[in-house]
Amino acid sequence: MVTGGAGFLGINLVRHLLAHGHKVVSLDIADFTYPERDQVTVLEGDIRDLEAVRKATQGADIVIHTAAALPLYSAEDIYSTDIDGIRNVLQAAYEEKVERLIHVSSTAVYGIPDHHPLFEDDKLDGVGPYGECKVQAEQLCQEYRDK
Repeated sequence: MVTGGAGFLGINLVRHLLAHGHKVVSLDIADFTYPERDQVTVLEGDIRDLEAVRKATQGADIVIHTAAALPLYSAEDIYSTDIDGIRNVLQAAYEEKVERLIHVSSTAVYGIPDHHPLFEDDKLDGVGPYGECKVQAEQLCQEYRDK
């Protein structure tokens, strides 16, 4: 199951998965208007709606979370989507005993870097609502991983 399957990252991931013979379910608040629509189980729904996420997650072996509110969205939408949304995705995957969950994060978790290249274990210092939420989302992922 791919959250945000109709978005920029999501559709490219969906196409890759289809090309490699995977059955794909897409959950997105946006309409899935791509030519691949007939090859994908398309569920229109919001990751902030736990029941919609539960429905999309049923039977999934893997969940790949690409859905997010972008930095240009209001702070309220960023927090509700990127925090409440990931919490719902994690909870539904946990309840469904999904084998693997992949959370697509952002370099925004590192804030304004003072060195390059960046490494995954560098200090997290999200700037602004988007970066802060991405840091919190990674922390939530770690909490669920530890369950």
